[in-house]
Amino acid sequence: MASNKSPLKVLVIASEVEGLVKTGGLADVARALPAELVRLGHDVRLITPAYAKTRAVWSQWPHQSLCVHLNAFEETWVATRTGEHQGIPTVQIEHSDSFDRPGIYDNGATPYEDNARRFALLSKGALQWCRDNDWQPDIVHANDWQAALACFYLAEHFRYDPFFAHSRSVLTLHNAAYQGQCSSGWLRTLGIHEQFFHPGAFEDHGQINLLKGGIRFADAINAVSPGYAGELLSDLGSHGLGPIFRERADALSGILNGCDYGQWSPETDPDLPTHFSSPNDGGKARCKALLKQELGLAEGDAPLLVSISRLADQKGFNLLIPALWETLRRTDAQVALLGSGDVNLAAQLHRLAREYPTRVAFVEGYDNALAHRLEAGGDAFLMPSIFEPCGLNQIYSLRYATLPLVRAVGGLKDTVVPLADDGTNASKATGFMFADPTPDALISELHRLIRVYQEQPEVWLGMQRTAMKQRFEWATAAKAYVSLYRKLLKVPRH
Repeated sequence: MASNKSPLKVLVIASEVEGLVKTGGLADVARALPAELVRLGHDVRLITPAYAKTRAVWSQWPHQSLCVHLNAFEETWVATRTGEHQGIPTVQIEHSDSFDRPGIYDNGATPYEDNARRFALLSKGALQWCRDNDWQPDIVHANDWQAALACFYLAEHFRYDPFFAHSRSVLTLHNAAYQGQCSSGWLRTLGIHEQFFHPGAFEDHGQINLLKGGIRFADAINAVSPGYAGELLSDLGSHGLGPIFRERADALSGILNGCDYGQWSPETDPDLPTHFSSPNDGGKARCKALLKQELGLAEGDAPLLVSISRLADQKGFNLLIPALWETLRRTDAQVALLGSGDVNLAAQLHRLAREYPTRVAFVEGYDNALAHRLEAGGDAFLMPSIFEPCGLNQIYSLRYATLPLVRAVGGLKDTVVPLADDGTNASKATGFMFADPTPDALISELHRLIRVYQEQPEVWLGMQRTAMKQRFEWATAAKAYVSLYRKLLKVPRH
């Protein structure tokens, strides 16, 4: 077992990693946290699937065969590819039947029917790789439902294996709304004995719930912000898993994600037409003017409201779209949005842009360079999420002096200091916030934001300067994880 000062061996299991495959914030964390752990001197292995779309990377890496027993009745042979990704020692599980597909989780419309087995191979294969290569992990760090079975396999399949006697598991929840539900017919294939198919473990309304099982068997559970961890204990914020979260409350904590300021800095960002280190040194104003020109928006000093988002109910579009119609009708504000997802939401945003062609620009899809220009050129960033485990765009916005307007949920309330109604905290405020999940509540706060922008320019500028000074460093987050790891190693396995 590692001492309090000796390097830890940390196995990180994730279904996506920024720079290889990315669909959301999980990928950012799965790259940034291991990289920071390596920088701190720890011995890390990052294990992910070898997807077809990343073949150009892993096909050049040395490989070895690995026999994975998901259950006592069958064996599956996979290959493991070992290399390095952005300075992180990385292992990819190669199994063409499972991962050689056009999509990561779905075919573009519906989830793959065998997702449970696909990611069980990742979870069990990661542990088996450790054993076959005599690499004894202190910590098995699983991420979201795709890797949740690793906690179960460590606790049950390897319970009496001395090789893993000192290993402990951590399950990080990036978005607990996605739970990996599947038919109970997969129990035997996944190696889940019927004794664990009950409401206190894997059973969920007659189906298997992989995340729920992972929560039950993990030694520690953490959410990606303290605010989200608190919400998971409530019926309203637990995505239907309130009872099991409350049962494991002593094992649940929240560690706020960090930001990669190497990629998100207005002083050095290569995607910006000009750089700036202060909100009023001329650089941000030029970014705004050139962004409006690029998107075909009218010239002038009207407040530019921006948003970069998945088009999904979670992101609060049922609040945002009515609020934008009302705001465009009553003010001179302009709007620039970038996003993809729900086709109905996209159609509504296209309609808004057609109605106000010189005041609204909607770009359907994702363009990383444009995302950076929106962060730099916007005056305010709109993020009215119904729930938000951590959120990153509000953190990027702070760095670019683009004041965020957020709902008081999850990581948003952990990272944004709202301007008080009476303005008395203007020297500390970094944005605007509302609580009720209604269009009227958003409209009220949005119009307040516009009034401050137009009528109190010194207050606005002061908030921008305060926002730019905020830092949410990965070094801080990684040290909190190391503290959690070391605490776990001192107690018996759950």
